[in-house]
Amino acid sequence: MQLKINGEIKTINNSNEELLMEALLENLGYKPQLVVVELNGEIISPKVWTNTKIKHGDCLEVVTIVGGGSYS
Repeated sequence: MQLKINGEIKTINNSNEELLMEALLENLGYKPQLVVVELNGEIISPKVWTNTKIKHGDCLEVVTIVGGGSYS
């Protein structure tokens, strides 16, 4: 299946007929507790990732949360 992830077309080889958001993120190497995900223009709550189905042609934006700051 082909997906657009962060503006780049990626081909995902999925042996299952159904691909869930949580499994996709882990497969791509993201740490689920450190990302915010937008699917087809809508931010998806991590609470529903285990039930959110990914389909051919979907568009995802994955933003990694980075901690830190500066001291003044």
